[in-house]
Amino acid sequence: MELVAQVTDPSLLKEVTASSCKKIRFGSEFCMYALPPLNRLKTAYEDTTSSGREFIYVTPRLADAAMDEVREHLALLNDLGGAVVVANDLGTIRVLRELPRLKLYLGRQLVYTPSRSPWKEITEQMVNIFAKRNVKRIFYQTALNYEPTIEFFKGLGAIGADIDWIPECFNDLGFLTRNKLQVSVHLQLVPAAITRKCHMARFLGVEDLESCPRPCYSKAYSMENDLLKTETYLHGNAVFRRMEPNRKTAKELAKHGVNDLVVSMNPLTGITSREQLDDVARSLLA
Repeated sequence: MELVAQVTDPSLLKEVTASSCKKIRFGSEFCMYALPPLNRLKTAYEDTTSSGREFIYVTPRLADAAMDEVREHLALLNDLGGAVVVANDLGTIRVLRELPRLKLYLGRQLVYTPSRSPWKEITEQMVNIFAKRNVKRIFYQTALNYEPTIEFFKGLGAIGADIDWIPECFNDLGFLTRNKLQVSVHLQLVPAAITRKCHMARFLGVEDLESCPRPCYSKAYSMENDLLKTETYLHGNAVFRRMEPNRKTAKELAKHGVNDLVVSMNPLTGITSREQLDDVARSLLA
């Protein structure tokens, strides 16, 4: 198991290529308005591969208007020699099927989008404390723990899937690895709400999202609810809750066959340098 850095801001790529990370994820996971220009994507790919590292392109959920741009991106990567593409949209998957050098990795928004109703499993339970435990376990399973769903995505060429750091899910990850899917677990930030229009842009008064100045490269906001005693964080068009990883659980994930731990470099994690990346690797994997 190894640490993989995920970067949206291209200025951070030099820090990653100087770190111990052997794989680099580049791209916008949640916001289609933060898709990189074609020339910047080409530069990111060349800088990553020339440093001897694997390049992984991350794409968000898309509106139809953005599909042509992503199609150009994917065609470029196919021509450059191929890459793994993290897809959070079925339209992206459809394009990938036309490009033989690209490999599909399922993003978090596809894995956790409800692909089934657990009602059948729930109604089969007797009403007692053991039933409550079983129902809780059902709701903590990913959509891929449902066999028709995992077979559907494997039939589309999926080689792996992204999972959030939610320890209650981890006991069922063996089902994914036994079904020949690679598994990557995101550290620290668990998305709680996502919108296509950017919450942060609204808050800062940015009206034209097409020319957004990318405040998410340098800003994030804490949102506390005194009534519910909860704290969430606004970053771009997503609201996150924070889950702190630890070495003991990381070792358990390795036993479950997890391939990668993914750490995002952004204002929310506060990780922006090679030294910080290496510190995370040492604290969880050493």
